[in-house]
Amino acid sequence: MALPHDWRDRLPAPSTYYRLCVAKLGRSNAAGWAQGVCPFHEDRSPSLSVQMADTHGGWRCWAECGSGDLVGFHMKRTGLPFTDAVRDLLGMRP
Repeated sequence: MALPHDWRDRLPAPSTYYRLCVAKLGRSNAAGWAQGVCPFHEDRSPSLSVQMADTHGGWRCWAECGSGDLVGFHMKRTGLPFTDAVRDLLGMRP
């Protein structure tokens, strides 16, 4: 099954998604970035930055776990390949 042509417009809001997935996520700064505890490594203090205001939902771990957009974060978190990760985010059944 192909992805819908408007799949990117149908992704969850980064603020909603990251609030569910990132522990100790702080408030966004003026540029829309918030700091939280990275779920990809042992993290004692927030080393993950996530973009809450941009529709692409950029993220970066300052401890070298990686960076990317919301779909890339979901892929890393779930281990799903791209198409399956997008379907999962959209709530589509395989």
